[in-house]
Amino acid sequence: MSYQRSNISTSLRRKRQMSLLKKIGVYFIFILFFICSANYGLTANAVRIKNVVVSGNNSVATEDILKIVNTELDEVYLKVTPTDNILLLRSSTIENKVLNTYKKIGKVDVIIRGITSIEIVVTERKSDNLWCKGTPAESKGCYFMDSSGFIFEDAPIFSNNSFPEYFGLISDTNPIGQIYFGDNFKNISNLYNALKTMSFQPQYFNALNEHEYEVYILGGGKILINDKKSFESSLTNLQALVDNKYIANDSASLKKIKYVDLRFGNKVNFELNK
Repeated sequence: MSYQRSNISTSLRRKRQMSLLKKIGVYFIFILFFICSANYGLTANAVRIKNVVVSGNNSVATEDILKIVNTELDEVYLKVTPTDNILLLRSSTIENKVLNTYKKIGKVDVIIRGITSIEIVVTERKSDNLWCKGTPAESKGCYFMDSSGFIFEDAPIFSNNSFPEYFGLISDTNPIGQIYFGDNFKNISNLYNALKTMSFQPQYFNALNEHEYEVYILGGGKILINDKKSFESSLTNLQALVDNKYIANDSASLKKIKYVDLRFGNKVNFELNK
């Protein structure tokens, strides 16, 4: 009886194993069929991206942007499935590659315009300022900088420059891709524009370090300032000098100013050329 029970138990175990193997085989065939069907659907000509439109670019050539996009669309996912369809489109990768290749471009959006079409919408940075190597007395080449302080492109030599010029802080031989003063550039730019509004006719901004600055004004004089107190407070003290007629801010008077030092709180030092 014991031998008979052992044979029955072995037979049942084999039947269970065979049943399990059949189920696994069915699942495997189903999964394989699903993968093949999905891959066929993703690679079908009807769903592959055929039209790529680039818009918003002015100085960066459309052909150059398309070259980056098409290279990415030619990639193969898991060495089997092309990425040139809407479901596997790697939009963020395309955006990052365009941004990293062309610093002139500040923003990229990949927009789906249908099953087989996408649009690459780019926003180019505006040339609002210049960052220059060297010092105001000896400039060694300038670069365009946008309103956020991002340096993105070589600038030509201007015969009559209308851009604010900034110096200092960045020592790399290639400053493109760096941000002048980081998140604080907006405050620096506001300071420069405030001096312009006050008719001091600023010519150059030179950062001696991250906290000490000098602004060259018309005629070669300087306004010395730091960030130990708010710029608004320093500008109030500067305006007080004008209001009390210690200095004047018309063109002829500005040329007489040697320096105005606003770095010591309410104690303002200044010197005029004789």
